[in-house]
This record gives sequence, C-alpha cells and structure tokens, in this order.
Amino acid sequence: MRRVTLFVNGTCTNGKVVAVYGSLEDLLCVAGSKLGIRASNVYNGNGGLIDDIALIRDDDVLYVSERDSFEDPQDDPRGPDKDQTHTDWLTLNVGGRCFTTTRSTLVSKEPESMLAHMFREKDVWANKRDRQGAYLIDRSPDYFEPILNYLRHGQLIINEGINPLGTPHKFTAPVQPTDTAC
Repeated sequence: MRRVTLFVNGTCTNGKVVAVYGSLEDLLCVAGSKLGIRASNVYNGNGGLIDDIALIRDDDVLYVSERDSFEDPQDDPRGPDKDQTHTDWLTLNVGGRCFTTTRSTLVSKEPESMLAHMFREKDVWANKRDRQGAYLIDRSPDYFEPILNYLRHGQLIINEGINPLGTPHKFTAPVQPTDTAC
C-alpha cells in the first residue's frame, strides 16, 4: 500500500494523507471527498500532471485541482515553509546502511518518539553526518528497517531471523580477520 499527502492546488496547508489504491479515478474520488472539492486533476510538486496512478510513489506530495492548471504552493500567502516537512527528504546512515525517507515520516506517526524529537527541527545535528551528508545513527540497520517501515505504513513487520527483544537467536563465532586486502 502506498500513501500520499494531498493538498488543494496552490496551497501548502490542511493536507490529507490517503492510501493509494485502485485507479486514478478512485484517487480523485477520495481526494475530492477528503479535501471538499470536485477533484479533476492531480499534479506532482513540480507541476507535472499525473495521468496514471502507476506514476505515484509512496510518500509523494500531490496537489489536486478542480479543472484548473497547476498553481505553485510557493505562491500561497501563508508561506511555503508552513508544511515543509512533507517534502524534506533525508538520508540516514544507520550502522553503515543508508535509508532515505522524509522528515514527516519520522515525526508524524509517533510524535513523541526519539526519532521525532531528533528530526523535528532541521539543524539539531550539526556535525553528526557522514561525508555524503547522511545523518549518523549508531544502531543496527536490521532493527531500524522494521521501525522505519512501521512509521511509513503503520504495521510492524519483523524480518525472519530478527529477535524482537534485540538479542541474537543463537551464538555465532566472530569471523577471524584474514590477511587479504579489501
């Protein structure tokens, strides 16, 4: 299941998060109902008209119109930064593995979580980034992945071989280093 955030064309406030399923017509019906308009067109953040639901990705921000052309939400008198968190993409380096997500994914579902507190403000990390600019988190990526997917989709699914208590299922001997170069 994919989810998107919908806004009325030309605005960046009062967005609605909806599940994407079925056809483009189904999405327009849901959008019209949620936003209280006669939805006829869906645009991406760059003003591109979406004419096929297959073009929509999880966590996209979309703008719904009533037969008018795309209006840039930057022109919204309430200000473009009002809802900036929906489109603020981040890369996290968790235990050496990179994950890309949006700030809203990290702060919206569980607003009192440690991740929400860590990423609610934009500049709390200072020098805690790797050379590519990814935020460094010293945790196991195998345990982080189910948490991130829970924040995205609302379901906690733990991969086989991962113990929910965080302890290994069985002891495995450490791998001995060899003399070969990397």
